[in-house]
Amino acid sequence: DAMVAFRENVRNTALEAAKKGDADGAINAILSMCDSLRDDALPPLGVLLNDRPEGTRWNREDPAVLLREIADRRAKEAEARVGKLEKQLVARRKELDKATESLKSPTEVLRTAEYSAWDESGVPTKLANGEELSKGQMKKTKKLVDKQKKAHDDLMKKSDGKPEEFVESLKKAVEDIEKELAKLAV
Repeated sequence: DAMVAFRENVRNTALEAAKKGDADGAINAILSMCDSLRDDALPPLGVLLNDRPEGTRWNREDPAVLLREIADRRAKEAEARVGKLEKQLVARRKELDKATESLKSPTEVLRTAEYSAWDESGVPTKLANGEELSKGQMKKTKKLVDKQKKAHDDLMKKSDGKPEEFVESLKKAVEDIEKELAKLAV
């Protein structure tokens, strides 16, 4: 009971301080220590602490059962974390691909060997063999240039005029998520 009272007092004090917004680091450290006591120190001794709204309760349990339950819970938490990170990774990669494509200037997007002449907005007017583009081809290429212009403008707006830095920050975010996933896989 003395251990439970100590833990509860430390926990309540830390939670009150957290509500007031002072000494965040100390509060988190105290709460972490309390959790470690509950999850690491007491289960091998056969003591189970339950945090409830009306206060902490303790029970004697079989240490092997407690340790197995804790291991199962941690495995589920790790699995959930991996799933969340994988979703974040897919989203960040998609955002990175879109931003990388949007880096291309709309006037340059169709400047390929397939065409030999372009208007001032970058829309091709002649094929590589010198033939004029048909109305359908002109419409199609204009649509592509307009789409690229919109994507490029959106990127410029989103990146505050610094698209290369924005793309680099996305690359770093992808790398960080990949590193965290690698740590969890071990």
